Parts: sequence; structure tokens; C-alpha cells
Amino acid sequence: MNIEVLEDQKDKLKIEMKDEGMTLASLVSKQVWIEGGEAAALKEHPFMAETRLLVKGSNPRKLLEKSAVAIEEKCDELEAAFKKALQR
Repeated sequence: MNIEVLEDQKDKLKIEMKDEGMTLASLVSKQVWIEGGEAAALKEHPFMAETRLLVKGSNPRKLLEKSAVAIEEKCDELEAAFKKALQR
């Protein structure tokens, strides 16, 4: 995954997620809200523009890190649940 930082301020971070769709950006955005920040997934044009993520909060970098860890944990739980269900 290729991520480029477009804007980095004390309480606002804007990144571009190259070759990623809105699905992943929306997932990260939702998790940032759960972690106590504000976020929005953005795409100027569905076919031509790269996906962007805007994160606001007291420490947007930390919010993104916490969100990534939480998503990873949820994916591990999902994988375990699938394995258990498919063993039958």
C-alpha cells in the first residue's frame, strides 16, 4: 500500500491512499471515529481520483495508528470465526 501525506498539521492530517478504494478508507474513517477522532474518506471522481482520508483530532497520527491496530485485531477475530465456522 502506498500512502502519501498531503497535509500534516497539529490537529489535522490529510493522506492519499494510492490504488485503494473507498471501502478501506471508509473502514479506517469509521474506526477513527470510534477512537474519538473525526475522519472522512474522500474521492473527487470515482474513476480518476485517488482516495484520500482526512483525520482531525488532538493527535491525528496517533489516531490512525490506534485505528490500524484495532482493525487488525478485528480482522484476526473475523479470520478465527470463519475458520471455526468452516470446520463443521
